[in-house]
Amino acid sequence: MAADLPSLKIDVKEVSKRFGRTWIIRQLSAEYTSGTIYGIRGRNGSGKSTLIRMLAGQLSPSRGSLRYTLGDHELPVEDLYAYVSWTGPYFELVEELTVREFLSFHFAMKPLLPGLTVDGVVERIGLQHAARYSLTDCSSGMRQRVLLASALYAATPLLLLDEPTVTLDASSAEWFLEELHACATGRLTFIASNDERDLSACDTISSL
Repeated sequence: MAADLPSLKIDVKEVSKRFGRTWIIRQLSAEYTSGTIYGIRGRNGSGKSTLIRMLAGQLSPSRGSLRYTLGDHELPVEDLYAYVSWTGPYFELVEELTVREFLSFHFAMKPLLPGLTVDGVVERIGLQHAARYSLTDCSSGMRQRVLLASALYAATPLLLLDEPTVTLDASSAEWFLEELHACATGRLTFIASNDERDLSACDTISSL
């Protein structure tokens, strides 16, 4: 299932972010490279989700810069969307769709990792019995598996996971860790969480 994806590097230089008069992140500098799972921890309100949004190119820093290098070429932030898969507790599903319909729609826009099909994804997330269920009829844990699938199984070099196991029970959290290791090879991966289970998968952890 490993994909031959281009390498991605993100250079974060003296990045700060404020909302109103409140500084959430101050002068963060770091270099992030493919093949590593980075953990981001911090108390609520410390800026974990804010950093994830900036890494995704969806939020601009108040000061400083983020530079993306894809292979040997600089990647403009406006083109980043094609190379990133991202999910978090603030993501919403189209509840009128079934599990299979949602995944089919999503992966029509974001190619699947090699060897996977939509039916194969439904099987990997353990929802064969619920493939025709409307998402509004699914439990929070089932819905979270669908959201995680949309990020984990997309063939993108950048993978951003904000609070990935927030609604998962212990067995589902173990499922996530197994699938993460199967899908993260060669990708630049971030996990923002305070859950030690999530952070146990990370190669390096920083605190905000």
